[in-house]
Amino acid sequence: MKKTWKKMASLFLSVLLMLSMVVTPAMAAEGTTRSGSKDAPTEVKSCIKSGLWTEILNLEFEDTTWMNAIDSVTVNDTVYKNKTISSFGSDTGIWDIGSATGAYGSYTAFRIANADNVSYPLTVKFTANGYKDLTVEITKTTVSYSDVYTATVVKDSTPAEKTYSATADSAENGKVTLDKTSSLKAGDTVTVTTTPNKHYELDTLTVKGERGTTVDTTKKSDNEYTFTMPAENVTVTAIFKKAAPIKINLDQVSISLDSFNRNWNVSFANADGYVEDITEVKVNGETWKKASYASFIYGGQYYQNTSDNKLLFAETNFSSSDDAAVLKSGDVITITADGYEDLTMKFVVDPSGKASLVEDDGQGDPYQLYVKIAGTFDSAIKGQTNYDTVSSASTGGSSSNKNSDVTVYGALVKKGTEPTDSDWKELDNMSNINLDGKKCTVNIVPDTDKGTSADSDSGMQGVYMTISSALSLSGTPKDPGKYLVSVSITDMQGRTATSNTLQFNVYSGEEKLADQLVKENFKQYANGKYAWDIMEPWAISNFGSNVDGEDESVRVPADLEAWFGSQVSGTYGYLGYDLAWKEVEKGNIPQTLYIPDGCDLTITNMEILSSVRIVVEKGGKLTLDDSVVQGIIEVKDGGTFSMNYSAYDEEFKVGASICGQLRLEDGATLENAAIYSHANYLANGNLTDRTTSEPVVTVTGNVTIKGNVYIEGDDAGNEIGQTALRVSNGTLHLEDGSQLVAYGGSGKTLLYREGGVAIDLDNATIDGNGKVTAIGGDVLWGNGGNAVTGNGTIATKSAFLQGATANESNKAEAGKATEGTIKVTGQYRHMEDGTVMGATENDPLAELYWKTGIDAQPPLDKFETPEVTKLINVVDIESQVYNGEVLKPVVKVTDAADTEKVLTEDVDYFVTYTQPAQRSAADEYVNAGDYTVTVTGMGEYYGTATKTFTIEPKQMTFDVAADSDSAIYDGQSKTPTLTVKDGDTVLTEGVDYTVSYTYGSDSNTADFAGAKFVKAGEYTIFVTGIGNYAGSTGKFVFTVKQNNSDNNNNGSNNNGSDNGNNSNAGNNNGSNNNGNTNTDQNKNQTVNNNKTNGNGSAASNKTNQTVNKTTAATANNTSAAKAPKTADTSAMVLWFVMLAIAGGALTTTMYAVKKRG
Repeated sequence: MKKTWKKMASLFLSVLLMLSMVVTPAMAAEGTTRSGSKDAPTEVKSCIKSGLWTEILNLEFEDTTWMNAIDSVTVNDTVYKNKTISSFGSDTGIWDIGSATGAYGSYTAFRIANADNVSYPLTVKFTANGYKDLTVEITKTTVSYSDVYTATVVKDSTPAEKTYSATADSAENGKVTLDKTSSLKAGDTVTVTTTPNKHYELDTLTVKGERGTTVDTTKKSDNEYTFTMPAENVTVTAIFKKAAPIKINLDQVSISLDSFNRNWNVSFANADGYVEDITEVKVNGETWKKASYASFIYGGQYYQNTSDNKLLFAETNFSSSDDAAVLKSGDVITITADGYEDLTMKFVVDPSGKASLVEDDGQGDPYQLYVKIAGTFDSAIKGQTNYDTVSSASTGGSSSNKNSDVTVYGALVKKGTEPTDSDWKELDNMSNINLDGKKCTVNIVPDTDKGTSADSDSGMQGVYMTISSALSLSGTPKDPGKYLVSVSITDMQGRTATSNTLQFNVYSGEEKLADQLVKENFKQYANGKYAWDIMEPWAISNFGSNVDGEDESVRVPADLEAWFGSQVSGTYGYLGYDLAWKEVEKGNIPQTLYIPDGCDLTITNMEILSSVRIVVEKGGKLTLDDSVVQGIIEVKDGGTFSMNYSAYDEEFKVGASICGQLRLEDGATLENAAIYSHANYLANGNLTDRTTSEPVVTVTGNVTIKGNVYIEGDDAGNEIGQTALRVSNGTLHLEDGSQLVAYGGSGKTLLYREGGVAIDLDNATIDGNGKVTAIGGDVLWGNGGNAVTGNGTIATKSAFLQGATANESNKAEAGKATEGTIKVTGQYRHMEDGTVMGATENDPLAELYWKTGIDAQPPLDKFETPEVTKLINVVDIESQVYNGEVLKPVVKVTDAADTEKVLTEDVDYFVTYTQPAQRSAADEYVNAGDYTVTVTGMGEYYGTATKTFTIEPKQMTFDVAADSDSAIYDGQSKTPTLTVKDGDTVLTEGVDYTVSYTYGSDSNTADFAGAKFVKAGEYTIFVTGIGNYAGSTGKFVFTVKQNNSDNNNNGSNNNGSDNGNNSNAGNNNGSNNNGNTNTDQNKNQTVNNNKTNGNGSAASNKTNQTVNKTTAATANNTSAAKAPKTADTSAMVLWFVMLAIAGGALTTTMYAVKKRG
């Protein structure tokens, strides 16, 4: 029972210990070192048992650091694993560092969990990283039924190892240090470090033992040696000697500018302290002074930056003395330093501005400087001011007057080589060639080779500031002549160069255009054409003449294709002078410039003043580029005009304007032109006397547009906005694909001005397979501009017509698409009047307007024109008969889709008439013939239909009368004078009728014109209608009576007359010439030959009707012969003969009448 009680008490104490224990394992640091020099604990403070299912021994040590360093444990030569021990666990053969509870509370303990069969005493061996190994023996005894555990440290019985010392003797010019000096064991390695003083080196190093033994040393590096410690104390001795001079190689040396570009910094790699040892610096053999401060280094000085081991030289001379030198390319630098060989090197600055230090080859600077100038100096006129100036910007802007266009270029290349194109760079502040501005000059000298006196003074000075590559001139031109301009430069390396020369001319101002506009002053192109590269002088007011019979008139050479006022945009040459605008309007223009046949001229950078009229002749072409015309341009038949367009680049440009007027005459061509005006707001020279709303462009007659043409009038001056285009009494034809865009002038410069008209038609038409866009001038508070006004037709394929917007605040009216009698017939149309908008609204049409001078073209993509889909149908037109009055056809037009819907003339369509080809045009439709009636859709309708309207000739019997119906034969012509009438209207021979006649029984008709009725007998005169009377007839009989006193010579061929017959050809009957002057009677026409007698009218081919009446009866013609007396035998014979003749004549006449019927 007592034994049982002890066991229960032991179990209770174990549970109590388990519950109070907080296990805090500590992992032993792992490491490769299993033993070390540190001492392990020398005792175990306590050893107690715990654990519920297993035996756990808790060992208490004073040194917890050692415990945490434990990395292996063996128990009775069995290796235990490091694993966390749990009081409730059953694992054995493991160890850890954890918490245990003793009589005085908890503590950190080393713990092991033993197997049940472990045998005591236990030998526990510890290894701990950095510590000596430790062995602990644990015994187990039983006292009063309780197990008592005792842990004892097993002492190491190995004797201590003997140690020795090492001592370093003091040395001169250096020092010696040892990494270990005491507690050294035989065999330990000792490291010796020798440190020579500057410019010294180790001579000898010895290690001797106290017994005189010499110990060998091993060299590990320049200043580090090792030896093995013998079993005795040693002394280390070093002797230092002066080192040989050090050579600095150039690959150790570099040069660069500091961040302020003030100083050159020379750096020395792998040469610490070198700069500190420098004693002298020479440049080109001259000793330079040592500067005291890095921030104040002048020419001829250097500064030793010992902290950064850099040598500094001034890049720029800030000294007041120009003689104070700075480093220049090619300079030789020699540096002397204590402990070093002298260092000699050459300073070189390459073309990129980069500096380097190289071996001295004795050749100095390897680079050569070149300079050239390119461009032109505009000519000057004696006394001219402000040649090259920029005005003050104090008023918020600045203006310039720049007549020089010259650039300075430089090149820096190896000596002995010429610069290539890629070597030349502009000499400005961005250039790698750094110029010394104080030593750069501009030279202006007379060109004596061209006749200018050597003592002539141009009056000008050259200006070249190195921050810009531009070379300009200033001053007042003095002596007329030719001068040569050049520039001389010096860079910061001392290199010098002088440029080529450019010519500068000074004129008197009295020169004449005719004398200057000659090939001697031109430049010839490769194509053989010429260019006046710069008009000289730049202002010419006198023309002279090279045109026969005209004063102040000049005809441009046909092979001149380019005329430049200057080579700089915005700098103009001036031609003519400022003539008062009223004189221009009257046509009193004193000077004329002709562009002749074969001349295709582009005028650039010119202002042509109002005294000049430009005339483009047949076969000539003028293009305006970046120029202003203040007067009139006339383009004649066969002439062509273009503006703000490059034919070479095939693109529109900006810059040119017309402040006068472009007048296109019949036969002219307007090709690819962007035309805008500044008539009201750009001074005409010094005159500001002009305000106009007259069109910028006028067209008279038939004119052709090729390509695209854009026109805009100027803003309103004292009137409404300027009209863009007016077409009068003709047709403006657009070639296929061409576009015409016109804008009325704006009313926005002044508050209440009205917008201008885009296109004004004066009895005119615009047609062609192209597109017309017309937009009224936009406004602020005035009435909006109209798109198209006047009287005429827009017959192009497409038309975009838009009236301008107005503002309701001023009760203004919006512009209209059309105003007047305007017909628009194209297949694609946009026709809209403008709208009235509120004061705060934005103009809904704003995006349609052209920003002239900014945008090269209007916004063409905005002009959308929908197709017109309603078509017309025209009913056939009934014919009418000529009555001498105006006849108007009855034209009926319906909707093609709904023929019951009758359309309205001049709303849905309009009608045009075409006269017959053989008849001259007339305003009224009176005469017989076929007329072409053309009906063209308009408004909501599209399409063209053609019908024929016929006025048929009037068919009637003419009233024919003569001044006499008979005459007595006397050998002279008795031809009567006829009068032919239609009622009371006297008709005209050759217009309304023709006349022919027959004689006696002859059936062949003869022309009445010029006929001579001489021979006695009966003449039948026939009147045949033509023209308006085709198909009408008339007849008159005229008799030449016998003269009984003529000895029977009436009608014989012996009357001394050939009766007007000039030839007997084709007529074998000599007694029957009948006064016919036609030499071939077989060509005589009959009354009913159905020919048109030269009348092309279709009506003239109608069959002539039988004559119904005549004004002179023929039935009694036989009574003209008197019966002879019966008592007179010879008279009886004559009577019978005459009777027979009369009967034959009557028979012939009746036969002819029957045949005509």
